[in-house]
Amino acid sequence: MTEYFKSLESEIHDNSNLGSNDREYFEFHKNRFKRFDRFLNTLPKRMPNSSTDIKVLEIGSHYLHTSILLSSRGFLVDAMDVGEFWQLDFVKERAKRYGLSATVENDISRLRSFQNTHNKYDLVVFTEILEHITFNPIRFWKQIYQILKPGGLIYISTPNAFALPNYVRAIKNAFGLKSIGITVDDIFSKVTYGHHWKEYSAKEIKKYFKALSPDFEVEVNPYSYKVYDLRPPHLMFKLLSKLGNMTNTFAEDLEVIVSLKQKNKWGIEEPEY
Repeated sequence: MTEYFKSLESEIHDNSNLGSNDREYFEFHKNRFKRFDRFLNTLPKRMPNSSTDIKVLEIGSHYLHTSILLSSRGFLVDAMDVGEFWQLDFVKERAKRYGLSATVENDISRLRSFQNTHNKYDLVVFTEILEHITFNPIRFWKQIYQILKPGGLIYISTPNAFALPNYVRAIKNAFGLKSIGITVDDIFSKVTYGHHWKEYSAKEIKKYFKALSPDFEVEVNPYSYKVYDLRPPHLMFKLLSKLGNMTNTFAEDLEVIVSLKQKNKWGIEEPEY
């Protein structure tokens, strides 16, 4: 555990807002944050030509957990999220403590805040969002391509479509002629954009970014961050998760590192109506 992660942990324990799920969210995702912290240790090797002033855009900064890991290292961080999060007083105070620049963007499909921004960022962080996208993403990623420096990176974490419990459930529902894909209960039980409308496999993610631009190079690492005690309730789900996480294909989560080696050609344009 690095000093940067310890700083984040202290922040959550000392300054969490009791009326929010800040601490609960941190504890649930703790191992994911640790993995991201380890990834940051690899940046000198991954970006040997970057300056000391590494500029980062975190899209979906939420309670600023990831942004704190970035700013604690001295990176210049623009933390972007919808207005609902930036209206929270403890988020504003946390941003001030850690020198985070707030960017409010309520429509990420267009990224209007970055229309005139070019080659600004060394790293774009996009964690736990890809699975929620409901719009055609081509314009969004073209904008990311525009604002990312040559030699820059995109860091993504997202659930694996082939996570073993979901895979087994999908087969069971299909054979029982009950459903395919997201269920009616899932749709009705969550707020808008809370749904995982589309989860991807490792092969799909590689195809996805290669279609966007041949300048992207994609590394996908299966992993898992959740901790399960093998007791009821949901014991079968937990057992399947543990079993799947012992493999690569059926692990619960995917860490995706997209490298933009150069800027020669954008690969695909938006379809027309």
